[in-house]
Amino acid sequence: LSLRTFPDGEYACVEIGNTGPQIPPDIQKKIFEPFFTTKPVGEGTGLGLSMVYGFARQSQGYVKVYSEVGRGTAVRLYLPRAGDGAAAAAAPPPAASPAGRGQCVLLVEDNPGVRRIVARQLAELGYGVIEAEDGDSAFKIIESGEPIELLFTDVVMPGGMSGEDLARAARRLRPELKILLTSGFTRSSIQTGAGRDEFKHLLTKPYRKAELAAVLHGIFSEGG
Repeated sequence: LSLRTFPDGEYACVEIGNTGPQIPPDIQKKIFEPFFTTKPVGEGTGLGLSMVYGFARQSQGYVKVYSEVGRGTAVRLYLPRAGDGAAAAAAPPPAASPAGRGQCVLLVEDNPGVRRIVARQLAELGYGVIEAEDGDSAFKIIESGEPIELLFTDVVMPGGMSGEDLARAARRLRPELKILLTSGFTRSSIQTGAGRDEFKHLLTKPYRKAELAAVLHGIFSEGG
């Protein structure tokens, strides 16, 4: 399965394979679709491979899946090869990321590893951080009166309360609270109807620290 024919060039290839049963052809066509999963309800989100595909495309790369009866499956991730050392050395240094001024951010992310990384990035950017693993625990923190200035929440979370649900509930208690949503999907994929314009700030995963810094700086610079 090849999601896109890609142009000639030099690519680095990362391959992961197994010797298990073949992926049936009808399922092969769906494996990169958001929320598609063959696991029972509650045991899989269907987000993993779709995020791999999103990462590949954001990096100008591609994904191919090979699956054969009796031989197993291989997933190959192709990423454009970086230039040589001389070219890299000649490149101008990246601009410094805009820093925060100690504003308190409530970070809501159910994946502990991701939450740990993002919390560290926020701290390095000069923001105070309070962490929550789901919508219910985050809302309790908001109700407690903690001096939170921005809610940074994943859209898709377990427990029945999505990031958008949490943001709406938080805004009812604190109309001035700034909101930043994050997801592995585009705005059109996760929001429909009136909700599409309800929260204007969405950071698509995967994102770099510099992107996070720029978005937060922009939100806090709005003033309102």
